[in-house]
Amino acid sequence: MKIDIRHAQSQDLAAIHEMFISSHVINGTMRIPHQSLAYVEKRIEPNDNVIKLVACVDNEVVGYAELTTHPDAPRHRHVGEINIIIVNSKWQGKGVGGALLRSMIDLAENWMQITRLSLVVWISNESAINLYRKYGFDLEGTMKQFVFKEGRHEDALLMARTRKPLLS
Repeated sequence: MKIDIRHAQSQDLAAIHEMFISSHVINGTMRIPHQSLAYVEKRIEPNDNVIKLVACVDNEVVGYAELTTHPDAPRHRHVGEINIIIVNSKWQGKGVGGALLRSMIDLAENWMQITRLSLVVWISNESAINLYRKYGFDLEGTMKQFVFKEGRHEDALLMARTRKPLLS
């Protein structure tokens, strides 16, 4: 199976919206139930500071990811945040999340001079934590009661992948 990664486009809206309203995405992100189509449409609009990617299999959009950057902040432009990686529930466990993560790491480190990539993940999301560790993300800390979901607070982990700048 070949997974193609490309920039999100307006014609991807329905597939991305379907992922945003799925229960596993609501539970694993800051999203709340019942995200409107208009909210998702605005979210995927072009933004110079956020790279928005989709994963496609046979032209079907099966994953979505965002890499937030800081090109206008001279003292912070070496930092990027993986804001979200979501995968259609039918495609989980088939390498889609890894393909999106590898693409963001490649963009950050080989094209954008980003030497620090960070992310936040709920402590209960063991599959995501394992994926991030596989690609060199280390635990930097635990944020107590970071998110409120399903009637209770949950801790989150701050993870990051760093590398030395080419010129130091």
